[in-house]
Amino acid sequence: MSNPVNPNATRRIPLEFDKKGNPVYRSVLSPVSFKPRALCIAPPIHVIPIIFVPGIMGSNLRSKGDKKPVWRPPNGTGEGIGEVFVRAGQSPKKRQEQLNPNSTEVDPNGEITIPRDHYTITAEGARIRGWGEVHWDGYGQIMLELERALNDQYEYPGTKRATQMPVWKLAQAIKDETREHWKPSGDCPNLTEAEFLRMDDYFYPVWACGYNWMQSNEDSAKTLQKRIDEVLAWYEKSEYFVPEGKVIMVTHSMGGLTARRTAQLAKEQGKDQILGIVHGVQPVMGAPVVYRRFRAGTESDGFFDVEGKLAAVVLGWDAADVTCVLAHSPGALELLPTKDYPKGWLKIMNGKDMLDSLPKGKVVNGIQIPPDPYSEIYGKRVQDVWWGMVDETLIDPAGLVEKGKPPFSAYADALKEAKIFHDTLGLRIHPNTYAHYGADEKQRTYHGVRWRTAVANYDSNMPAISYSQTDSLMKTPATSWDKLGNETTIKLENQSVRFELLGKDGAGDATVPEPSGAKVAEMGLKLTFKMKGFEHAKSYNDRHVLDNTAYCIARIVQDAKPIKELPQKGTECTATTPGAASSAPSDTSSSPSPVSASPQSDTQTGEAL
Repeated sequence: MSNPVNPNATRRIPLEFDKKGNPVYRSVLSPVSFKPRALCIAPPIHVIPIIFVPGIMGSNLRSKGDKKPVWRPPNGTGEGIGEVFVRAGQSPKKRQEQLNPNSTEVDPNGEITIPRDHYTITAEGARIRGWGEVHWDGYGQIMLELERALNDQYEYPGTKRATQMPVWKLAQAIKDETREHWKPSGDCPNLTEAEFLRMDDYFYPVWACGYNWMQSNEDSAKTLQKRIDEVLAWYEKSEYFVPEGKVIMVTHSMGGLTARRTAQLAKEQGKDQILGIVHGVQPVMGAPVVYRRFRAGTESDGFFDVEGKLAAVVLGWDAADVTCVLAHSPGALELLPTKDYPKGWLKIMNGKDMLDSLPKGKVVNGIQIPPDPYSEIYGKRVQDVWWGMVDETLIDPAGLVEKGKPPFSAYADALKEAKIFHDTLGLRIHPNTYAHYGADEKQRTYHGVRWRTAVANYDSNMPAISYSQTDSLMKTPATSWDKLGNETTIKLENQSVRFELLGKDGAGDATVPEPSGAKVAEMGLKLTFKMKGFEHAKSYNDRHVLDNTAYCIARIVQDAKPIKELPQKGTECTATTPGAASSAPSDTSSSPSPVSASPQSDTQTGEAL
């Protein structure tokens, strides 16, 4: 039977777990005269884990050998400046040696900072759940917000002051202003009171799954599948919790590709472990910016974009910095535009006149062959044609390619993996999916890549312009496109013409173009949201995105099994004082203050002794 809530129980105790996954509360001894009592809010016994899957470069990596960090995106200004100094002085040779998919693995020791007002998870618990595997500045807020919103649901829970959190008030009375921000693709009904109360039936522990973003998403999908198995097994072994049997995944960017492939693998293996997925800013058909970075490094948006220029130094300032890593990384190549991306996105222009556009396909024996970006664009070296994507001289500065093989062969192998992954994944998606994408004119994005003659009076009748050579193979043809017009140009051999690489040309989220993100709306999912107001990497720091994600999870939860159809094995959790052995719920006799567990609507208290 549930203990009544003691009105003096106001000092809330964080929820912890023992080695078997059972809930434990730790308090301190205090005099009887000390009136406040410990407030221990027991989680529901039935559990649906949430697994967060980050985007490319959002997972911390370390060396397999000495376990030293090799990729930890900076958290805060201080770390950012320090990382800039490290990367600015790093040669492409050293960069390739350090960032190699074969010699790196996920680093679980990244930063974790749990605020004092979060009581359903501790730093130690977050480490167990994989939070240290992902970039804290990029994803800490979404994980903390979901952990608190899903598991507390109320401000001041368990007290007379308890009131629904703003996110749930919003979900139950979605205003026109919110709908204008969310821009749903169809009916987006308010969460009813019954649907909100159904949320009380389950505990929603938030986990994370980092992965080696340089490897193919095929391999990352297997990593994610293993994490799902481990998470469900974690609660199966608990004497307190009863898993519903499925997880909900929340993804960012390339993590969406990984999760979609994981859903395919689960289906192929006859596993029914995924209740639903919420995708954020997923590059469904890829992004042309990847080609641009191979040719010119990471882009920034103008002379005054100091933050963008610092990020470019970290991610790869020029073609030499980028090629030595991405040319060996199938995962990165899987972000290139797929065969489903609108054709002709690589444009060669004479002023406003189009000289050529690729991919465009070809006619063979009277039969139209569909556009093939892999052979028409990605398989071209700058040594073959001036607009080719890869400079072979920049692929292997560290000499890691097998002796006797040309550097381009290593790149060709990685590209082949990417193509196979694209073909395997296709445009298939888990049926219980919600998604949002960026469609903001203020977050200009590369819908395509445009090369334009620097002088518009070029004689367009000059033959074979698309297959001319450059007068030199410049390692850094352009480091940034700049609003002030500070562009570097390429001059062609034996022709009085120079080409400039132009800037962003359409709406999106500054990385994923709107057409690629919006493609998800055509793929048979539940609901999509066309949003604006955020930049790609920081999308989960946006208030509207955070609220929308919680709403989508609540919608998915409605498809969970009714708890009356699940076992009811767990009944107690344990409160302990420091130094006392925490006991399993099945044996609370050694515990100084056992606390009965019940659904969150019946929050419980334990006295500090």
